[in-house]
Amino acid sequence: MDLSALGLSTLPQVGGAGAAGTKLADDFDTFLTLLTAQLQNQDPLEPMKSEQFTDQLVQFSGVEQQIATNDNLETLTSLGLAGQQGALVNFIGKTIDGVGNQATLSDGVARWNFDLADDAENISILISDQNGKAVFTTKLTDLDAGSNRFAWDGRDNADVELPDGDYRASISATDEDGASVPLTIRSSGLVEGVEIVNGVAQLRVGGNIVPVNQVTSVSATPAAG
Repeated sequence: MDLSALGLSTLPQVGGAGAAGTKLADDFDTFLTLLTAQLQNQDPLEPMKSEQFTDQLVQFSGVEQQIATNDNLETLTSLGLAGQQGALVNFIGKTIDGVGNQATLSDGVARWNFDLADDAENISILISDQNGKAVFTTKLTDLDAGSNRFAWDGRDNADVELPDGDYRASISATDEDGASVPLTIRSSGLVEGVEIVNGVAQLRVGGNIVPVNQVTSVSATPAAG
């Protein structure tokens, strides 16, 4: 007679280590109860072979070891994330440049960098608030290929001072022939904290979450005064 006749047809499934560990403890008691019942009710003319008995114990032991392995892996993962987060703490209080068009307006300034693939004759810049409403537009002329900067004083086109917060820049450029010039926008801001997002430690800059692999430069923030 096998265990399926007593209601234990499959071994416990391995899921999350914590939940699976609890289920394993419960199933182990059930396993022992069923195994005892199996031994008591086996056909004396066809007793369970020692190989079958051993095989069942080995299978259950294998599941137990797998749960233990999952526990160890989760522990290592947690330690790795903690170490990564600890290393990123050094970014707090620093000013970084990162790929993205969102920047934080603070103390009357928000800054964006943009890399032009070629020289540009005309550059159009549009600033929008968090709701996507356009609040400021301007044009620049005759910029060289490579890294360029744009600083906005936080005033709209009617010269009204806007509140601090996160704003987005849309930038387009054309050359002297009117052809579009490819560009990459990079925002600049103060790192305020470190967060774990989808298992990855990232930097919090204003309302933005900036992956470390998108940071292009880090600099000390000038002291106030």
